[in-house]
Amino acid sequence: MAGWGVIPSLRFADLGAALAFYVDALGFAVRRGAPAEGNVSVTFGDANLMLEAAADFYGEAYNRAIRDRLGTAGPTAYYIEAKDLHGLWERANAAGVRIVDPLAERPWGQAEFTVEDPAGNWLTFWQPLAAG
Repeated sequence: MAGWGVIPSLRFADLGAALAFYVDALGFAVRRGAPAEGNVSVTFGDANLMLEAAADFYGEAYNRAIRDRLGTAGPTAYYIEAKDLHGLWERANAAGVRIVDPLAERPWGQAEFTVEDPAGNWLTFWQPLAAG
């Protein structure tokens, strides 16, 4: 059985809104969980993310730390390969997703664009450029 590898866990004040963003606006699929549980695993191709909120199953100090860090900007962007990058670009634009960096070809051999989720996390979707 394949392992899960490294799975980023993103924290949100409103887990329901975050889940709607990831599923409806970007096309992620729910692997397990629900907002009422405080923890939802979502997938996009081979990528896995955990969407979480402060919840009773965490300790008091950890919940406080989660709440204190909500909405703070960090330098991290999550790179996620997209098989239909242009289709995802169109979907994100149609859904009104905040585009941080527009779709462009990069000198390292891929096309990519970066969006911002409801908590300020950045996701860069990419696809290799065709050889030739």
